[in-house]
Amino acid sequence: MKTCNLAYYRNRGNPQSDSFDFHSHTEFEIFMFHSGNCNYLINNTVYYLQPGDMILMNGLTLHRANPLPPEPYERSVIHFSAETIQSDLEVLDFPELLSPFNTFNNCLFRDIPSDLLSRIEKLIEQIAGLYEESKETSMSHDMTLNSRFQEAKMQTLVIQLLFEIFELSQTHLNKLIQVESEKAQHVRRIIVWIEQHYHENVTLDSIAKTLNISKYYMSHIFKEMTGGTIIKYLMGCRINRAKRLLQTEPKKSISEVGLEAGFKHTSHFSRIFLEKTGMTPSDYRIKYCKTQQLSSSVDHALYVNR
Repeated sequence: MKTCNLAYYRNRGNPQSDSFDFHSHTEFEIFMFHSGNCNYLINNTVYYLQPGDMILMNGLTLHRANPLPPEPYERSVIHFSAETIQSDLEVLDFPELLSPFNTFNNCLFRDIPSDLLSRIEKLIEQIAGLYEESKETSMSHDMTLNSRFQEAKMQTLVIQLLFEIFELSQTHLNKLIQVESEKAQHVRRIIVWIEQHYHENVTLDSIAKTLNISKYYMSHIFKEMTGGTIIKYLMGCRINRAKRLLQTEPKKSISEVGLEAGFKHTSHFSRIFLEKTGMTPSDYRIKYCKTQQLSSSVDHALYVNR
């Protein structure tokens, strides 16, 4: 029997929360924006979100929400990996169900047809409702027919959601072509440069000199547009690179991974990695390999902030 693990969050606090940071993960991501004011950085592009926007994202790409006060920031996020639903795709004989996450990687869809948007939002609400029920079941360690019914129903809802997204992906006109502001263009230049040089001895002065821009102005617009600092983004790039190496280069030592990711000292690398991921590099490598072996399990995560 498959297991379906969900985490559901709701927050009505200040949208300028310390919980938002440059981050990445191994799963695909479905992001639906409901309300508020928010700039969203994905890779090297800053989007100003509008209610009803939906993003299909490769989680390994660095991203960060920058909610702007005073309106509450409300969004829904679903994480999943291809391995977790592979057996379902085989039964359905429709492997193309995941094609939108490859074809439209890190793509924002806007002006989704109202009937399709309504179905997508209803499915998300149903998934959220089932999660609330599953928490009680989990706390009571209930493995009865009812708990298995909830898990199967949850899995079915996620598959239905993927079908709706596949239908959306067939309309290429929904892909957003955004005109960048001057500030967003500067942010893109900064990020592209960091992605090419993160493994070097990078400083704000070196970035500003190379890009021929004032260090103060550069730091100001980056924080304004993304919500985070340039140094935090640099660290995010290094951690992201380390994650990839830990996942794909099992023969590399921890010190070699840290050095290739831009950390001069193993102790510093291990400390920052633990701070950012909650795991040591060694534990992260072990967990990733274990996750690969358990490809028949289901691991969905749903986040909703209000």
